[in-house]
Amino acid sequence: MRTSYRAALVCGASPLVAGVSVFLLWVLTRRDWLMGAGLFVLFVGLALFAVGTLALARFCWLALRAGEPPPGFWRSTAFAAALLLSNFPAAGAIIWKVDDLYTRYTVVVRNATGNTLEDVRVSGGGCEAVFGAIAPGDEARRSFLIQHDGQLEIHADGLRRQTIVGYVTNSLGGHTTVTVHPGGAVTAEDRD
Repeated sequence: MRTSYRAALVCGASPLVAGVSVFLLWVLTRRDWLMGAGLFVLFVGLALFAVGTLALARFCWLALRAGEPPPGFWRSTAFAAALLLSNFPAAGAIIWKVDDLYTRYTVVVRNATGNTLEDVRVSGGGCEAVFGAIAPGDEARRSFLIQHDGQLEIHADGLRRQTIVGYVTNSLGGHTTVTVHPGGAVTAEDRD
């Protein structure tokens, strides 16, 4: 009887821990293969939910068939059921957040000049990100959703408008680091 209960707990906890771990690793590294690993965890999690539900049903059947259920039976059963069911909102939240992060475009502007950059803005693709003032040696980061195809340009007081990304498209994120050098030269580096 206890073996069935433990199996239900393992079937509930395993995909939860694995899914959150894969998600956090993807957030840190953005390795494409982790998306495949996440899908694998999702499908294995569905199978483990079925197995865990059967194990919990067996635990309940054996406990109730024996007559008086053991102390804490209902609390234990509710906990195991909640653990099994918690995988669905957790998976939904992870999928939503991955989609949100994957479709956002992030721009980091670094000020390598000796002066404060005033009124720094990045625009294009139907959006505009306002960075404000960036002190010498500092950097600022903004993330936004590209609305339509276009290019990204940087603007700032005393700095001529310059293209930093030649082509962006809606619903496809990216990451670009822009460095403003002394004399107004601008370099942009895409991160894969």
